[in-house]
Amino acid sequence: MKDNMTAATISDTLATDIHTGLLAPGDMLPSERELCDRFDVGRNVVREALTVLQAMGLTENPKGKRPRVIAPTLDKLMGSVAEAAKYFFQGSEGKAHLEQARLFLETSMIRYAVEHATNAHIGRMVEAIDRCEAALDNPEEYRNADVSFHRILAEIPGNPIFIALHETFVKQLMKSRPLMEDFAVRSKVGNQEHRQIVRAIIDKQPDKAVAALTKHLTRNYGAYFRKALDR
Repeated sequence: MKDNMTAATISDTLATDIHTGLLAPGDMLPSERELCDRFDVGRNVVREALTVLQAMGLTENPKGKRPRVIAPTLDKLMGSVAEAAKYFFQGSEGKAHLEQARLFLETSMIRYAVEHATNAHIGRMVEAIDRCEAALDNPEEYRNADVSFHRILAEIPGNPIFIALHETFVKQLMKSRPLMEDFAVRSKVGNQEHRQIVRAIIDKQPDKAVAALTKHLTRNYGAYFRKALDR
């Protein structure tokens, strides 16, 4: 057996073959026997390596067929990251880091939105605000509308990475927060802040928009951390 030829080493080697074009999307991987001969390992090691390769989003394993190379997509990549990210939603420190990252991301996007938001974007944000207002006594519906409002900010730059980050982190972060006893009151205040944000975008006032968004985000996660301290 070759020294240090682990499943991780084999999967990295095959991933390199894919990235360099030796294996193209649509190509089937060599058979298990061929891979065993190539790397001088047993079938169990090869099968573990193929599982890792699939987790990377580089192959699909149709039942009864050899694994086939697929083109990696941002959705599949972020889907894998989302599973790992769930760990960070379990503790206050991880949530605090994510909240800070979200604040940096969204305040940058709101400045961009002031200059580049279209009437269609603004119309959709107003629609999300109306949905929030109609769901003040329905936490699930309110959160869905709230997520939609903030997703629109991520869509305005036209960069799929921002949307993927929203779906992977921001959406989960918003929905993972425990319900507050005065949910309806806090939600009404939050939706008023949504209105302030949109007014600042319409009025082309970036500093005002950033201030409104910063107040909105820090008030929300500050309330949850204060509740954790009271336990």
